[in-house]
Amino acid sequence: MDFRLSREQEMFRKSVEEFARKEILPDVNERAAKTGFSAEIWKKIADYGLTGLSIPEAYGGDGADATTTVTAMTALTRASGDIGLSVVWGSHMLLTAMPIADLGTKEQKEKYLPRMAKGEWIGGFALTESDAGSDATGLQTTAENKGDFYLVNGSKTFISNAPIADVFVVFASTDISNRAGGISLFIVEKDTPGLQIGKPLEKYGNHDSPTGELFFDNCRVPSKNLLGQENGGFEAMLFSLGWERLAFAPYIGIMEFDLKMSIEYAKTRKQFGRPIGKFQLVQAMLAEMKMDIEASRLLVYQLAWKKDKGEDISMDAAIAKTFITEAAYRVADKAVQIHGGNGCMVEYPVGRSLWGAKMGTIGGGTSQMQRTIISRFLTGL
Repeated sequence: MDFRLSREQEMFRKSVEEFARKEILPDVNERAAKTGFSAEIWKKIADYGLTGLSIPEAYGGDGADATTTVTAMTALTRASGDIGLSVVWGSHMLLTAMPIADLGTKEQKEKYLPRMAKGEWIGGFALTESDAGSDATGLQTTAENKGDFYLVNGSKTFISNAPIADVFVVFASTDISNRAGGISLFIVEKDTPGLQIGKPLEKYGNHDSPTGELFFDNCRVPSKNLLGQENGGFEAMLFSLGWERLAFAPYIGIMEFDLKMSIEYAKTRKQFGRPIGKFQLVQAMLAEMKMDIEASRLLVYQLAWKKDKGEDISMDAAIAKTFITEAAYRVADKAVQIHGGNGCMVEYPVGRSLWGAKMGTIGGGTSQMQRTIISRFLTGL
């Protein structure tokens, strides 16, 4: 297999990096630490065409394949150091728009995808509940079929984009006794009667990636907004996992950003009369960061290559998600260590990578659950 980018992909990568350095990098520290999500920045990436990158051309997107999508997401974070914005982008495009593109009816695609491709509507993926995180089949949010509509009751938490989203893909149980076999997916607009969006949840970092809760109180969701088949939501979730796992590609970009910052710091910061980059233990940390980056890059491009080939990527997705997010945490930890006290200061960007990477090892299925999934593939038990 050849993971080299085509000439067009390489030109696109350079273009995305140039855009990110010019439009996103200058005030990323302020947004990530204090001001939060920027509608102005979102409009810029929408105008550039990134909000609809993987959405089919027939519905206003670019129809980019998995490899091109991974390349763009990595390039954006590499040049900007903004993992929070990439979480917003990935949740919108890969977790919300692509399930609609893969599973939706013609009417659903025509209604939602063009506006999402333009960035006019932001998407949110609503799966996690207070008692259904790692156990995604234990949903307590219910959807009762009333004929022309479904009556949805329950709540969701830790939902990326919840405070800013216009439309959600919501997981609910239409047969709670059947666990995985009773889950259904719904497209729910933010102004649907009975849906209340809670206040933003306060995180330690990445404030430009808003997180929140959803509350459903006899929420009337039109039956035409059922996404896929009733009780077919769990299989649909597995079907769309390939796109969801690609949402972790930006962690490679943020690792590269942290390494670049650390190399520059190690060459200029002096102790005992010489740059700290001359000390072997600092050199070892830089070398280990590079090794983690290259291994992660190969995993994500193999995942994208297999998805583009139409191969089953269920186990590969679990492996890639686990290794990449844990590698990002290791790299961020070393970056902070190299920067010393400055690594704990908001003026230095490497510190926020630590919290961003830690959230990556939890969100989308914890590292522990991913290891369980991998083991089940290996043993069949």
